[in-house]
Amino acid sequence: MGSVRIYAIILLILLSACHQDQPKNNTLRIGLASPPISLDPRFATDAASHRVQELIHCSLVQLGEDFLPKPSLATSWQQTDPYTWTFKLRHDFTFHNGQAVTATDVAATIHAVLDKTLSSPLRAGFTAIEHITVNNPYQLTLNLNKPDASLLTRLNLGILPASEANKPHQAKQTIGCGAFKLNKWNNTIYLDRAKPDHHSIQAIELLAIKDPVTRVLKLVRNEIDFTQNDLPPHLLPWLKKQKNLTISSKPSTTFSYIGLNMQDAILKHQKVRKALALALDRKLLKRALFANLPTLGETVLTPSHWAAANIPITPFNPDQAEKLLDEAGFKRHANGIRFHLNYRTSTNPTRLRLVTAIADSWQKIGVDVSIESLEWGGFYARIKRGDFQVFSLSWVGITDPDIYRWILSSNMQPPKGANRGHYNNAQVDTWLKQAASSQNLAERKALYAKVQQQMAADQVYIPLWYDAVIAVSGMRLQGFTPRNDGSLTPLLQARLTTHE
Repeated sequence: MGSVRIYAIILLILLSACHQDQPKNNTLRIGLASPPISLDPRFATDAASHRVQELIHCSLVQLGEDFLPKPSLATSWQQTDPYTWTFKLRHDFTFHNGQAVTATDVAATIHAVLDKTLSSPLRAGFTAIEHITVNNPYQLTLNLNKPDASLLTRLNLGILPASEANKPHQAKQTIGCGAFKLNKWNNTIYLDRAKPDHHSIQAIELLAIKDPVTRVLKLVRNEIDFTQNDLPPHLLPWLKKQKNLTISSKPSTTFSYIGLNMQDAILKHQKVRKALALALDRKLLKRALFANLPTLGETVLTPSHWAAANIPITPFNPDQAEKLLDEAGFKRHANGIRFHLNYRTSTNPTRLRLVTAIADSWQKIGVDVSIESLEWGGFYARIKRGDFQVFSLSWVGITDPDIYRWILSSNMQPPKGANRGHYNNAQVDTWLKQAASSQNLAERKALYAKVQQQMAADQVYIPLWYDAVIAVSGMRLQGFTPRNDGSLTPLLQARLTTHE
């Protein structure tokens, strides 16, 4: 979509300006790129569900922007040994039905996640919990069958009343203990503030508007007040000119990368993988294709994460790339081609433009690339089982450094885990195992730094960048500052004005 469609949008705005909806003074209207799949905290794994749930549910801990756990429902916790965690709870939390939130409710929610018959997709993350003891209404103890340094991060789990926790999956009905309660969910999700006060945002309406152009149009026409992410970069310059809109952005936790099959006869050579990385002018790519919004990065964790290592940015050096390919034994043939690669991607137009630009960059160093675009389901199924030479994807919403065990450990190769490139390094396996069980934060940080440095040296992935969180709001919404994880919780501190 180019300037022609942008002009069409403007024309539509002019033709329909006299039919603008009149907003309710205390109701914030949000346009979502996709609807939540479930508001049941035991079952939701998609980003849209998680972001809406944060408004509805409370949890033992919350994660800050450094992704360290902070008190929420739990006022404090103590680890008496590697297998025992005790939590003290606040006394002033209530569910939206008026019932007090107690340790019994927390225990029931975790038991439900662990219940094989309920088939929660979160179960694997809680299997270290062997037994839960409710010591009193506001204290409970978790006994583990193995040390689990990531347990606190996973306890960012919405709590249900014990009476609801054992029920089957309830995607569109839930009782929470967060700032907003679910009123109803038909085509639109309606939330009401659980404890009305002087705050100007007393209700929220969440509308699923898949097409980004339609969402933009509705923003300009004052039919919605806010949207975040999934906006075409080429629309942003036009949006910035709209005086009734505010655009804010920051680097996100979404890490875009190029995946490589290290069992492949060509890509098993580290010098080849390094050459492919050196041949990419990432600064040019993000400026030309993504309005220069992404932030270059070398590893999955964002720089603000407590466990992130400071890895130098890979430079753009095509001459060095050519030299490495020669050294690896892949000299140019008479036709100038060294070898051929198959690059798999989805049919998403933005992805296709990116892959085409990458293929062009590699062509310049003698690497012939054929692009195979597949519909999302077929593409992702092949990637998950390791059926590829090269592919592009993103890791979304990463909060815990245990992601490195999931994507690098030799025993996490498909179908068990997400080590899809079949990386195998015994030293990295040892570091990952030590980091997963250590209770010392400084020790874990040092171990994960070694993992990230080795990952970069071995060129397991070709890193691209951290995508940007882009928030666009109308004139009524004031005081919203985006978070790096795309959370909607900053809305709890924002306000609505009566400005028309």
